Amino acid sequence: MSPTGTHRAPASVLWRRLWRFVGPHTGKLVVVVLLNAAAAFADVFSFALLVPFFNAFFKADQLLPASGTIGRVLDATIGFLLNEQDRMGSLRNVMLIVIGAVTLKNTLIWLSGQVGVQLQEYVVRDLRNAVYSHLLRLPLPWFTRNKVGQVISRVLSDTATAKTVVTELVTRTMWSGAQVIATLVAMFTTSWRLSLAALVIAPVTIGAIQPVLRKLRRGYRRLGDEQGEMTSLVQEVVSGVRLVKSYRAEAREEQKFHERNGAFARGFVKVGRLALLSGPVTETLGTFTAVAILFYGAQLVLVQGTLTGAELLVFLVQVMRLLQPLKQLSQAPAAAQQSLASAERLFEILDAGTETDTDRGTRTDVRFERELVFDRVTFAYDADATALSEISFVAKKGEVVALVGASGAGKSTLVDLIPRFLDPTGGRVLVDGVDLREIRLEALRSLTGIVSQDTVLFNDTVRANVAFGRPDATRSQLDAAARAANALGFIEALPQGWDTNLGERGTRLSGGQRQRLAIARALVSDPPILILDEATSALDVESERLVQEAIDRLLVGRTVFVIAHRLATIQHADRILVLDGGRLVEEGTHAALLTSGAVYARLHALQFDPRGADEAAPAVDAEPTGSPS
Repeated sequence: MSPTGTHRAPASVLWRRLWRFVGPHTGKLVVVVLLNAAAAFADVFSFALLVPFFNAFFKADQLLPASGTIGRVLDATIGFLLNEQDRMGSLRNVMLIVIGAVTLKNTLIWLSGQVGVQLQEYVVRDLRNAVYSHLLRLPLPWFTRNKVGQVISRVLSDTATAKTVVTELVTRTMWSGAQVIATLVAMFTTSWRLSLAALVIAPVTIGAIQPVLRKLRRGYRRLGDEQGEMTSLVQEVVSGVRLVKSYRAEAREEQKFHERNGAFARGFVKVGRLALLSGPVTETLGTFTAVAILFYGAQLVLVQGTLTGAELLVFLVQVMRLLQPLKQLSQAPAAAQQSLASAERLFEILDAGTETDTDRGTRTDVRFERELVFDRVTFAYDADATALSEISFVAKKGEVVALVGASGAGKSTLVDLIPRFLDPTGGRVLVDGVDLREIRLEALRSLTGIVSQDTVLFNDTVRANVAFGRPDATRSQLDAAARAANALGFIEALPQGWDTNLGERGTRLSGGQRQRLAIARALVSDPPILILDEATSALDVESERLVQEAIDRLLVGRTVFVIAHRLATIQHADRILVLDGGRLVEEGTHAALLTSGAVYARLHALQFDPRGADEAAPAVDAEPTGSPS
């Protein structure tokens, strides 16, 4: 799935938006332009020196033209080095100047390349930073709608591809453009008639490749989506490789990748076939132009006598030199289409509304002193998917509130409303009488902490993971939190203790150790409201005991919402809320709900005494241990 829709922005709009990232580096851009211009004119000057060379070689009456701009320029610059009586000496001087001019040109090109590389990499750095920063501020539903692989592909691959625009602009296009301008100036000073004839074909060339360019952009856009799908597939298989192997699905997954990879390769070949058209078309038309110019120039020399043979030869050399930069300029739009397609995909992320954009909260100094209230709360993901309907209850400060229900009952959606990962579509959630939507997100989320059964640890040190919510925590605070979480012992036994790197997702630790680190992280942050997605699922008995002890310490003095998968773990909760189909169908203590003989009693019987389950109770599927809520 693509992160956004299929709207296509005009190329001019994409260019303007990309140009904003070049703006902060205008100084480097100006340096590149000046260096390229100087190099181009040094290049043209070196070829203009062929005029006295050919005149000497063909034994013309004069080494320099008697009239014309080129004659005057050469006379002013190198005239004092030429001696009609010593033509070999003059040729030697001309060749030395040619060597100097070519050396200067290449030095300027090298300097331009150095600055150009800095420019393009800094622009891409800024673009990647902007995309990543925006990504972190997108609302949670955006991430549920988009594949991880597609997002990764856009942040890394598309930003790298987008720099081709800058590369083409800074290195090739500017150099080629400067060459074309300098050469055209020299051509017009030699013969304006021949120059006009040479330029007739340019509009035809540009018009001939426009349909190709439009198809290229569409093709590169499809290739970007295909690459994102491949990245998603690889990410999913690598993350779930244990499952793939346990179900002997290697061949099936291999076949899926081969199909995706084959589609990508076929698409790339098709796009490459189109991309390769622009060069041959331009060169063919350019060659036709050169032949026509040669024929017309011969008339000017042999019939009209308005041009010398040396000037015609130099003009032809200039025309042939013009073909390569023109070819590069004609290919630049084709190459830029891939970058524009990538830029379009990047701007789709940048155009997605962030949480900050929709946050209308103004309160920043907020404390949780009394209660959290759900007042007739309704939430719908869309018109046909209502997740919660008219939910009302009060959670007092210090209470443990358990949420029970079958998968899809709305438990996770309900707790996601507390830190405003989602906002209600109806009703209100209030903390001490203040609607959560009136509180700035940063202030609200400082009140909440989350410990889930799917523990997230980063590829960083133990210290960085435990202090993630409070980077300024002292060593004594970290030790105290780890001790309370039954984690200090195994942390100190690690090779580098607190400085041990945990690897990706903390794979160097057992499940119980990861859970205890997550609890220590919550203890360090010390939030007054805690959301606990039961952390003892799928642990061995000893690990479960240690984690449960740590959880018991974590609950002290906090208002806790527990998403309960094992009913045995929430028997001592102050209040149990039973959800069914997005509605709150029961509320009470463990003992009271068992006595009522309704939904909770049915769930309890299914887990602990299936044979004694009340047949008359509402039919609710018991949620399997460890399943997502």
